[in-house]
Amino acid sequence: MTSHRPMTTKRLVIDAFLCALLFISQVSLSWLPNVELVSLFLILYSLVFGRHVWIILYVFVLLEGLFWGIGMWWFSYLYVWALVPASVFLLYKKHCPSPVSAALLAGTFGMLFGLFSSLPAVLTGGLTAAFVWWTAGIPYDILHGMGNFIISLILFKPLYQLLTALKQHQL
Repeated sequence: MTSHRPMTTKRLVIDAFLCALLFISQVSLSWLPNVELVSLFLILYSLVFGRHVWIILYVFVLLEGLFWGIGMWWFSYLYVWALVPASVFLLYKKHCPSPVSAALLAGTFGMLFGLFSSLPAVLTGGLTAAFVWWTAGIPYDILHGMGNFIISLILFKPLYQLLTALKQHQL
């Protein structure tokens, strides 16, 4: 994980590129139910670029709102996606996880995505509404978790190597 460094033009361009990659991957796969690369990219960005993941993440969330429109789902994105980098920083501190460990994290996140996303429904409709929201989406959460696990298991190592090389050239 990286230490704190001042923002340079080069770092800003890298962050913008990584955010664009995150956004384009999400939009391009949006036709598949709950299949996404965002979870994997957030794990990788957290490991390789450290705290810069927060800039990338919240620009991505803003772009999501501008592209898809701001709805109740969008407010959950403000905290739900942040759980991925927070988990990486908590679990992996100074070491890189194995592809299986990263896949387990991504898969678990996918399985719990609906539960975490249902919290705004507590404010608008109470606990019953949140429970109905969450349980109605369980089949999609299962797909989300399985997709995240498989994608991460296959792509973690090559993407980690690619991003590490990008970071080395950036410095």
